[in-house]
Amino acid sequence: MRRFPRFVAVVSLAVPVALAATARSAWAFDVVLSPDQDTFINSAAADNNDGASPSLYTGHSGMGGTMRALVRFAIPAAWKGSVTVTRVVLAAVTRGTGNAETTVPTAATESLQALTAAWTEGTGFGDMTTMNTVGQDCGTSGATWNQPNCAGGTPWAGGSVSATASGVASVPAMLEATVTWDSATDGNTGMLADVQGWIDSPGANQGWRLSSSTEDATSGEAQRFYSREVAGKGPTLTVTATCRAGFVEAAGGCTAGSAADSGAPDGGAADSGTPPTKPSSGSGCSCSFATSEGQGPGSHLAAAVLFMAAVAATRRRRRRAVTVSGT
Repeated sequence: MRRFPRFVAVVSLAVPVALAATARSAWAFDVVLSPDQDTFINSAAADNNDGASPSLYTGHSGMGGTMRALVRFAIPAAWKGSVTVTRVVLAAVTRGTGNAETTVPTAATESLQALTAAWTEGTGFGDMTTMNTVGQDCGTSGATWNQPNCAGGTPWAGGSVSATASGVASVPAMLEATVTWDSATDGNTGMLADVQGWIDSPGANQGWRLSSSTEDATSGEAQRFYSREVAGKGPTLTVTATCRAGFVEAAGGCTAGSAADSGAPDGGAADSGTPPTKPSSGSGCSCSFATSEGQGPGSHLAAAVLFMAAVAATRRRRRRAVTVSGT
């Protein structure tokens, strides 16, 4: 009796990555904020204000003074209760010091600490070259070294802040360099806590104080940054956040709603991916599935069902095609 070998059909399956992936679990968005207040204070001109200055100084003034910068960002009120912050980045651009503004800033470590007292920007400005760091007599309102507002308030001697630094950054001895304090950097997670706290309790938002490692120098080792008065070069705060459960992203924030209602990543309503291809008539199934971040688990499930149906059909055809006979 002759026997023919049994042929086994082998189906080569290209398993799509999309089946193993899960859709993004929440809406994420980035927003870049500009300050609503910024200024600097100088212990050598302790009752003067610099709120209208185009610069923010830190470090040693060269006139025996310590200089510190203050910056505050208005957080959108609508974020309260709907937003969870995942990353924040503060950025400031250096500029030249000295009478000609061509001297590079002294390299330093710049620390952020959350301010704990309300303060006022003011309108002072020492607009003569030699008065840049001195400012003007406070007048009716504005922050000074001695007070958060010269119109009144509890004295604060250089700014009332939290005891622990929220973040640090290195300032290079370079002109027009962008310095960033990034919450993703080791040791800077306090920045996240600050911004989340300001979102959840808007009244606590007094911004940050910037202080330099060269404060104790004796030879004018200072840093100078552009203030918000210089369009396009002032400080910025980039906030990356996600919407909490029950909210979806809308115009740089979150609004009440469900993912399914708005075509969100979780709902699958926004699926515009490529459907599975028809199984080939050859030796296997080569199926392509959309891997767009916009897909939801609903679309992945449908793709998986079609994929498994194609595999089953291919196997049935192989069983019919393969004949095992003997004589």
